[in-house]
Amino acid sequence: MLDARIRKSFAGGGGVAARSDGETNARVGVEAPARGDDRRSAGGGDGGDAGRFVLDVDFSAPPGVTILFGASGAGKTQTLKAVAGLVRPDEGLIAVDAQTLFDSARGVDVPVSRRRVGYVFQNLALFPHMTALENVEFAVGGAARRERRERALALLERFHVGHAARRRPRAVSGGEAQRVALARALASEPRLLLLDEPLSALDEAIKLDIIADLKEMNRALRLPILYVTHSREEALTLGERALVLERGRVVAEGEPAEVFGAPVKASVARLTGVENIFEGVVLSRSEGAGTMLVELRGGGGGVCRVEVPLGRAREGVRVCVAVSSGDVLLATEEPRGLSARNILAGRVARVEQRAEQMLVHVSSGVTWAASVTRQSLREMQIETGRPVWLAFKTYSCRILDTD
Repeated sequence: MLDARIRKSFAGGGGVAARSDGETNARVGVEAPARGDDRRSAGGGDGGDAGRFVLDVDFSAPPGVTILFGASGAGKTQTLKAVAGLVRPDEGLIAVDAQTLFDSARGVDVPVSRRRVGYVFQNLALFPHMTALENVEFAVGGAARRERRERALALLERFHVGHAARRRPRAVSGGEAQRVALARALASEPRLLLLDEPLSALDEAIKLDIIADLKEMNRALRLPILYVTHSREEALTLGERALVLERGRVVAEGEPAEVFGAPVKASVARLTGVENIFEGVVLSRSEGAGTMLVELRGGGGGVCRVEVPLGRAREGVRVCVAVSSGDVLLATEEPRGLSARNILAGRVARVEQRAEQMLVHVSSGVTWAASVTRQSLREMQIETGRPVWLAFKTYSCRILDTD
């Protein structure tokens, strides 16, 4: 179990890199020679903000995959760096399995090389002058050369890159390099694994293969794993727990299906990919039907009325309504005989490809988004300007807390 309470202020302007990737890599999860404590602030949340940024998080991560999710600059990478010891918090407490790694109150700050933390960086940070085998072998440490080599080869085989053992990083594919980095992260037998967007640069087919490898690794090791991603799909596929970060703070946490499927706050709904979020005003309430009529207002001055579940808001009160694009049905003829209470006429404004699905934006007072497959798009002959109808149930509408 990882327990972390971290508070750290960063100056703007991107900061100064504390060391080269090679040196950093040598000190995370590897018993590397000490070179002095040269940790420095490394910019803002994930890439540095123009002004002051404060990371202030408090969370626990049990064995298994905990997703850190949020926009760029939310503080995800800096959280990993603080846990690894590459950034020193101003105050807080970091402990793994009841062993304290950092405690500002007691003056405890375990050196990076003694934390037993495996770290896969965004850019992998493989040593370019070493072969794949040498990269992994370097991280094993503390054993005879033959034993180190055997363990390194076994890890490469485990991640299906044994054939690339004699190649240097520039001579392997992106997917192979990712697997080598994962093997190296496990070579020091860490008690905690940090993965910073490990699949972001890979195509979908390779991602699926490595996700399968990560699932198998998780089943076998049951380490606490912090996994940073911008991908909703990765979060739902791999995550057992999710933390949503915004502006350096945890704004939502829980099981991924709950956090992503039923967000409570408008900001979390936006971060987790809910496409239809509108402000509106309650026009009327029906206690008997358990519904409210809400007038939504678009940015261009358009309005649209929808039926939503009965909430606490009274007539005349402003509310925020969210509907997932996957809950919106699209029709080329006016639907009849449906249980869906919200049926809106509109016109296709644009069509957008979103991974394997198509997002159809429809103007109907406000602009809605509906998800369809490519085949449905072709068969329905959906194109810009075509009149269409939208249909969705009352209980597909969620009333969100405003920020």
